[in-house]
Amino acid sequence: MSEISDNKPLKKTARMELLKKQLEELEKEPEEESEPEPEPELDEVIEKPKKEKKEKTDKQKEQFEKMKKVREAKIAEGKKIKAQLAKKEKEELEKKVVEKAIKLKKKQIKKQQVLDELSSDEEVVIPKKEKLHPAPKPTIKFIPYM
Repeated sequence: MSEISDNKPLKKTARMELLKKQLEELEKEPEEESEPEPEPELDEVIEKPKKEKKEKTDKQKEQFEKMKKVREAKIAEGKKIKAQLAKKEKEELEKKVVEKAIKLKKKQIKKQQVLDELSSDEEVVIPKKEKLHPAPKPTIKFIPYM
């Protein structure tokens, strides 16, 4: 290794010989053969110890119950408000439908009245509209050049 640590560049052959020597030294060293640890079988279930939870104090339990009641009350209030909004929207929609139906019915009655009036008249005179003749197009005979 002392040869490699020198900053002088080695030739390719010298470098290869040095590496071969190092490889032989490593092969000569006895390797410690350790037995591999047996892998845990899949059948064995490793259970982690569970942490014990601290018990809640009486005051904490009371606060939790109080908070739970308040939450339930707010949920019920929210449902009540939603039901009121849905009912109001439904009523508005029904009102619009009824108004539309009334308008259509009025139109039908008016059309029926017009038809009844026309059928009651024996002669229906439809005045003809006079056709207006379009104005004559002006013709340009002479365009002055400027």
